[in-house]
Amino acid sequence: MEVMKKKLPIVISVPHGGLMIPTNLIKKCLLTPEEVLLDCDTWSHEIYDFDGMVEEFVDTPIARIVVDMNRDLHDLPPQNPDGVVKTLSVVQKPVWNTEDGGLSEAEIEVLLEDYYSNYHQQLEASANNPNVVLGIDCHTMLDVGPVAIGANWEKRPLFCLGNRGSETGHSIGEPITAPVETLEKLKALLEEKFSDYKDEAEGMPLVTLNQPFAGGYITRHHGNKGNIPWIQLEINRCMYLPKPSEKLKVIPPKETQIKLKKFRDDLYEVFKELVEE
Repeated sequence: MEVMKKKLPIVISVPHGGLMIPTNLIKKCLLTPEEVLLDCDTWSHEIYDFDGMVEEFVDTPIARIVVDMNRDLHDLPPQNPDGVVKTLSVVQKPVWNTEDGGLSEAEIEVLLEDYYSNYHQQLEASANNPNVVLGIDCHTMLDVGPVAIGANWEKRPLFCLGNRGSETGHSIGEPITAPVETLEKLKALLEEKFSDYKDEAEGMPLVTLNQPFAGGYITRHHGNKGNIPWIQLEINRCMYLPKPSEKLKVIPPKETQIKLKKFRDDLYEVFKELVEE
């Protein structure tokens, strides 16, 4: 039986862990369950399963490919196929069957009202909890990614912390969403707790600040409200995904589930030290 862990004074946001396609849209969706999984923050529900372990926990069952909580509400297709509602996957595959007309304006409106608006209302309410001192928007990232369209691919660190600032965490033209000292402390704690993963880094730093991700819409929007500081946390999937030669399953195998739970417990200890006085 798992020992009940102390609730930490944190709000945890997991916006990209869902896999659900609404029933009325399943026939229009061109992606397989495995493609939906790869387009979301794969297995982030398991890694960041802090429900009951933190003061506030906000996640969503809806797949990122359907509604992306980390985009501006008005960032819509067709102007942006990678906006709040997607028309192309991360590998540039069409998401919706255009022979059926794709998604209608009415369907998009319902999605935004039922999922997007509800998610951000929950985050705002959570930040107003007087027992909460910090927000962490939790993501995972591919081990490599494009520097720019048509350019070479970049190797990524094991962890990336974002506060909308520079590579040292300082402001570069807009307000930072968390103090530099908080970012530095979290960086040091992650480097210590996850030092055993340095082989996976392959010469890259274990932890970087604001590179390659400085924090998206959630971090900026809620961080700028000023109720609590916000940090975006990205974890490199090379630390837990199966080898490329192994078939990726929607539900993690049992041995992987054990590894993900250990990963989550280590993160809990990091967060606990971070917010301790």
